[in-house]
Amino acid sequence: MDAQVQTDPGDAAPPPNRKKLLVRLAIMGLWAALILIQGARVAGDPTFSNIFAVAAFTLLFFAVNAQLLLLRYMGHRRWRRAMSRLHGSAYISDLEGLPNRNYLLSELRREMPRARTIEVPFVLVILSLDTIDEVRERRGDEFADRAVRGLADVLKRFTRTSDFIAHLGGHRFCVMLNECKREDSFIYLQRVPGTIAVSDGRQMFEVPVAARLHEYDMEALYATDVLRDAEESKPLHRKTQARFNALAA
Repeated sequence: MDAQVQTDPGDAAPPPNRKKLLVRLAIMGLWAALILIQGARVAGDPTFSNIFAVAAFTLLFFAVNAQLLLLRYMGHRRWRRAMSRLHGSAYISDLEGLPNRNYLLSELRREMPRARTIEVPFVLVILSLDTIDEVRERRGDEFADRAVRGLADVLKRFTRTSDFIAHLGGHRFCVMLNECKREDSFIYLQRVPGTIAVSDGRQMFEVPVAARLHEYDMEALYATDVLRDAEESKPLHRKTQARFNALAA
């Protein structure tokens, strides 16, 4: 069963502290009693000093409480900002600000019933640098990371705005081609290079890109099942180092 994404963090406020609330009410009660006592003194002896004292106490009362309200408001703002960052990190990858796996699953849950309604499938394309561990071992982390970022840049450049790109983590990406059949998805793959060229400062190296395809069959009910089937599908054959062949494995 799909792992459900939790509620919108911006909707709720931090739970109130009952002890703090009681202390705050007690302090406000003491301030009110003090002002009433000073008011009674002014009524009995309306001298300038008594009037000045009650005015000063009243002004101080409002100033202190205004400051407390301001601090509380700022605290809520900081809390909301922190929750927004947490909410964002649950959906956004550190790589190029792309949507992550959670975001993709959310999109799949939205797209699956729509595909069944309009009776037009979508295709998931899994693209990865399957030799990245070997590249990392031979060339180092920086070189391997440049190759992964290069693949991300290629996908952003060649993917339509109506489709969806997600970073699944590490060297793996997923492109959801909306309202698309398997045979039509090869048009997209023919645009994607079969290798990512990365320079070490002296010469260019070609890091191969592997591709897997999965067409939504209108039967699967859970987004995790659809994504798993795509990830476990066989990689496609490549005709050359430069472009993918338009034939499934």
